[in-house]
Amino acid sequence: MEDIENYTSLQEFTEDISQSGNRPILTAQGKQGVHKGAMCLRARGSIVLLIALLISVCVNIVLGVLLANSRRSSVAVKPDKNDESEAASLTLKLTAMQERFSRLCSEYTTLGQTCSKPVIKCRPCPEDWLHLEGRCYFFSDDKLDWQHSKESCASMGSHLTILHNHQQHHTLESVARNRGGFDYHYWIGLSDIETEGVWKWVDNTVVNTTFWSELDKEPNNHQTGGIHGEDCAVLNSHAKTWFDVPCDFSYKRICEMDPITINV
Repeated sequence: MEDIENYTSLQEFTEDISQSGNRPILTAQGKQGVHKGAMCLRARGSIVLLIALLISVCVNIVLGVLLANSRRSSVAVKPDKNDESEAASLTLKLTAMQERFSRLCSEYTTLGQTCSKPVIKCRPCPEDWLHLEGRCYFFSDDKLDWQHSKESCASMGSHLTILHNHQQHHTLESVARNRGGFDYHYWIGLSDIETEGVWKWVDNTVVNTTFWSELDKEPNNHQTGGIHGEDCAVLNSHAKTWFDVPCDFSYKRICEMDPITINV
């Protein structure tokens, strides 16, 4: 999109003296200013609509979290595990949406101050992210341990990827193999840090579909993992399977977030 200019050209008029008296007429340059001004307004309008959409989604997520918490507090017996997982999942999504909303507000403020920079066309996923299987994915180039990888994804309004089915796993391991080169290990959002042997995703749901390496009898919590064992999972794109490894190892990561669809 071409750069949006200020509206100074709107003030450039010529005087046309006719029988009906003096009548201001826009010059060609003035018309161009009006056109670009309208484009600027539409760009602002698009971001306003996107922010409004995010606010609506955030409100719904907050209400869902409050409802889940209210349901748990109103029952005297031990909380249902499904309710806990639902609340954790909603909280994870809320945190991601808040981060993305904050970024949009910052971009809108900058646009309002200058109104002269090109506006990036709205797309389902942020720039440098891939839209795959109805989700947004980021494959990092740098390496971090599992905890810092988790925090890095959260800072972008996302989370370490959660693999629910074979097709999703196949798609991601194919991309990881093509992009990773010799670095074929990628952190995913799976660990048994809380309870040994109970593997959970970062949204607190228990893993149901697994792709552990059967050849290596994974997860094996091998003694080479040290005193803390092997409590975090990586996707091995060459073997097309998962391995449990020490959480303080440094690997690349796959972040995941919901796509955004908006018609402007």
